[in-house]
Amino acid sequence: MSAEPFPPALAGASIQTRFVRKIADLVSARAGLGEKGHFSVFLLSEALHEDTAGHDCEEVPLIANGQDVISNHVWIATARFGTAFRCKLPWADQTTLYAAIRNAGLGHLPALVVDWRTANPVGTVYSGGLNQSDDNSRVIFENSPISANDLRAVLDRFWLKCLRTPGLTIEGHAMKVWEKASKGIPAERPEERIQGKLLDAIKTHFTRHDMRAEPYTDDGRIDILIWSNTTSMSGMPVQLNEWVLELKAITDRTSTDQPKPPSLVDPELRGGLEQAMAYRGRTKALHAALCCYDMRTKDVGDAATFATVASDALTNNVALWRWYLFRSTSAARHAALASA
Repeated sequence: MSAEPFPPALAGASIQTRFVRKIADLVSARAGLGEKGHFSVFLLSEALHEDTAGHDCEEVPLIANGQDVISNHVWIATARFGTAFRCKLPWADQTTLYAAIRNAGLGHLPALVVDWRTANPVGTVYSGGLNQSDDNSRVIFENSPISANDLRAVLDRFWLKCLRTPGLTIEGHAMKVWEKASKGIPAERPEERIQGKLLDAIKTHFTRHDMRAEPYTDDGRIDILIWSNTTSMSGMPVQLNEWVLELKAITDRTSTDQPKPPSLVDPELRGGLEQAMAYRGRTKALHAALCCYDMRTKDVGDAATFATVASDALTNNVALWRWYLFRSTSAARHAALASA
């Protein structure tokens, strides 16, 4: 890490994130060449020859070079994207396309669907495959600045799918953030456990941006830094730092099951706000956010949590975002019913 302060964007990324970002590079290249069409579907396979067996497929080994038309086709490939198989299925529109993939027994494969009908191609990723089409999220292919609303939406979805209840935090062999949720005992260093999976979620969504956890500055290590690569007025390549994210887990017990006084919360939030401001200034980033994951017994709400830092955050243009981690599925269900 010391020798390579900025490792490749895919370092440490999940298989699905690698897959999505490699396809995003291909879509960008093809869009730059003027490709038009209706849809492209890329299916992620971890057993390529098994998933293509029994289907009318033809191999396109150099697809990653960007010289082959990719629209109006269904593709099956691995995350390495060293080759891909064009799968010939009968379809006429989006409805029949999805049905054809499901009928072919391929609906369980994670899918990235590219819609070419708009001015800029739009991506939708189905992590559980088209058999679970309700579980989807948008993928951004264009290199446009990340707005606060777009970033918050990604972080909201990450909380909903990965952190909201104890069962979600360990789903898919993820690193758990609770040592014993029923007793409110957090795992050791929960921010670091959240950080890695959150970084992966951001990489999957904002495919034209780079990001890294723990980059070093003279003021300390930034939890997550998000940047884009652009060109200066003189034509030189420039790294534009867009977002600094400072993560804080708020707990009322330690990982060794010792009580934490409530009086410690405000100093922790104050420290997090100061870190976000310092890191933004040091990296000349455009925006900063203090992201709080509340693991306390009671959900007291945003206003009460941020009461002592809200004014300074507003003055210094630092976003204050908070998510509450429930200690059981039943508690999450009751909260949802109460707010309905």
